Amino acid sequence: MKLMNIGTATILLLSAGGAMAACPGTPLTGAAISTLLTNNTVCVGTPGNWEAQELHVSGGSLVDYKLGPGHAVDPSEQVGTWSVDAAAGTVTHNYGPGTVYTYKMSANGGTSYSFCSTAGAPEVLAKVKTGGGACP
Repeated sequence: MKLMNIGTATILLLSAGGAMAACPGTPLTGAAISTLLTNNTVCVGTPGNWEAQELHVSGGSLVDYKLGPGHAVDPSEQVGTWSVDAAAGTVTHNYGPGTVYTYKMSANGGTSYSFCSTAGAPEVLAKVKTGGGACP
């Protein structure tokens, strides 16, 4: 599931405007974002009810972890690409034409992070699971 599709009924992530949404916590640099996300899974939702589990593979593949590689019913699959603009301090998720989202990120303590849309959409709260794999 796309990180940007999380709670689309309640979070309008395609809102107009170029203003940066306020991003609480400690802002991350582009280098810190790259280090944090590479080969790790971004978990959105709550344990047992994850709305998204996106593995950020080194080299740029963005994989929806689902129930894991090789699962007979709901295997992991690549859903797009990701990249970091170190100078701008942003991460971009590209799911295909018309579905490209760019975020600033900040640390909220522990494994909690805020993804703040550069298009002015509401903040997305997430946890980062190191080492990839399913969210706990």
